[in-house]
Amino acid sequence: MKESARSQLLAIDKAAPIWAGLILGALWGFWHLPAFLLSGTPQSAWSFTPFFLGSVSISVIVTPLFNSSRGSILLPALFHFQLNNPVWPDAQPYDTLFFVAAAVLVVWLNRRAMFSRKGVVTEIVPKAESGEMA
Repeated sequence: MKESARSQLLAIDKAAPIWAGLILGALWGFWHLPAFLLSGTPQSAWSFTPFFLGSVSISVIVTPLFNSSRGSILLPALFHFQLNNPVWPDAQPYDTLFFVAAAVLVVWLNRRAMFSRKGVVTEIVPKAESGEMA
């Protein structure tokens, strides 16, 4: 990986959770862009903009889940699973409005944590604190 790209990704570790969630959501959105360009995929019939806004919103929703669970990816993984499976079987681009509203609510309810570095987890499996068993 080029050094500039690597340093930009590492900058997420130093950002407040709101900025990390927004940056990661944008990366997720662009990661899925090829599905919109391939015929035969459900996304090929959609506009990219609602999906992109939904990806950013979902990332913002998942950020406090990740931090509250002290770096466990179980809650974010379950959340992602239910988005792709039976709980949300027929997702449509207009569902984005729900996710944007939910993200705004999550940021409002967690505003102290979302705009502060206190309690931020930057490792998927954090190291055990002294005195704790690993």
